[in-house]
Amino acid sequence: MAYPFAQLGSEGPAGMSPTLAGLLDGYDTYACRVRGLEAETIREQRLYLERFVSAQSESSPAELFASLTTGRVQSFIVDYAQTHGPGSQRWMHTSLRAFLRYCHSHGYVTHDLSLAVPAFHRQRLASVPRSIDDSTVALLLESIDERSPAGLRDLAIIQLLATYGVRGIHVRCLCLDDIGWAENQIHFRAAKKGKPIVQHLTEHVGNTLLKYIREGRENSVSHPEVFLSSRPPCHPIRSSAAMSQIIKHRLEQAGIELSEGVSRGTHSFRHGFAARLTGKLPLKHIADMLGHRDLCSAFIYTKVDFRALGETALPWPEESTR
Repeated sequence: MAYPFAQLGSEGPAGMSPTLAGLLDGYDTYACRVRGLEAETIREQRLYLERFVSAQSESSPAELFASLTTGRVQSFIVDYAQTHGPGSQRWMHTSLRAFLRYCHSHGYVTHDLSLAVPAFHRQRLASVPRSIDDSTVALLLESIDERSPAGLRDLAIIQLLATYGVRGIHVRCLCLDDIGWAENQIHFRAAKKGKPIVQHLTEHVGNTLLKYIREGRENSVSHPEVFLSSRPPCHPIRSSAAMSQIIKHRLEQAGIELSEGVSRGTHSFRHGFAARLTGKLPLKHIADMLGHRDLCSAFIYTKVDFRALGETALPWPEESTR
């Protein structure tokens, strides 16, 4: 069969052939025009599909489809689950199923291999969120060199994450117009079907943002987003993986080793923010500050208030001495 994407000549990640990158380009177009997915979702799915394709040994779409089997797809997913967290597992499951379904509907494979992608079942509220502690955050911030544009940017990003407990996507989508300098407010747009967040712009965060915008950000470009790549051509930080890579790089640079189970991405700061407030503010207030529409989404953080949980325990009945 002749593959319509074979002549696109797209450039994928290092080591991926142009024809394989073109295959993913074809799915991106389909996801946008037919499925109507948002650009942000398509970019996230592309990241996980690149991981899948790069993990295979084939260098062309024809070779890839000829070698794909149910067992191979399942083995990849099982191996992936051993080294990635629940969020990454869900993204891989959703992205790969949609991609394989697309390949079958377009005749690239004879069988619908999307049915071979196993689902990850995780009981709601089954785990206790692990967070980065305040002393580690302070050490991380102190380690960042503010003399470079990248340092100014990364310092501002980490301060936002630690101060407001927002998601990485909130920071990536923050625009210049979202900072109310006169009102001392900062607005984070709704994300993941949540609510918009409006917070007080603290002096410390405001000063760091202002220094980055004036001295570290390339202001000759037309992008409205606050945070841009540090290397030209400057563009917004488009994926959660890029944001997580910034955090990981700064942790390694500071020589910080996080405890087992603590995210090396943006969510460790979100968990830390919620943990600091749990037991001090009503849960509804915490949910609003995190941008949750559903109060139930914040219940997971009640599990970190061990003092309050201890007070609810019933005394152990003593055996009668009679």
